[in-house]
Amino acid sequence: MRRFAAVRESRATFTEEKAIPELELPLPSRGTLRWSAPDHLEKITTDPSPERLIVAGDRLLLERPDQNVRTELSLDQAPEIRPLVEAIRATLAGDLATLRRYHEVGFTAYADDNWKITLVPLSVRVRAVVQRIVLSGTGPFVAAMETDGSGGTTRMWIRPAG
Repeated sequence: MRRFAAVRESRATFTEEKAIPELELPLPSRGTLRWSAPDHLEKITTDPSPERLIVAGDRLLLERPDQNVRTELSLDQAPEIRPLVEAIRATLAGDLATLRRYHEVGFTAYADDNWKITLVPLSVRVRAVVQRIVLSGTGPFVAAMETDGSGGTTRMWIRPAG
């Protein structure tokens, strides 16, 4: 976690697949990610349709320009969203205390500086939607994130932007 805390800013590209039980094939998407310590996270989806998700401090902004959607809220107004946001944001910040505040945390270290963090939400309300989140990577970099929930499984592969 100390190594994550030392990374003050990062940029990456992502590809994502959402496997929804009602659909035969997963829904793909791709875009960019940006992290700025201590608490600014952006997910910009470019394909198949544009979407911006920005979390800064206690504020969350979701924009879908092609649908004329712009939603802004406080994470305090949405207690079921905060644990999901903190799963990635607290990991990137190297903030184990915050991870433990919202999740049961399992950590596995492998050879060659590889690791896996398994997060199980503590809130029964959140767990009704997301049963677990698994992040994996090398050193202070997240390379993949998998979310298992009642709506299916989402897998994201992350590559540092060069």
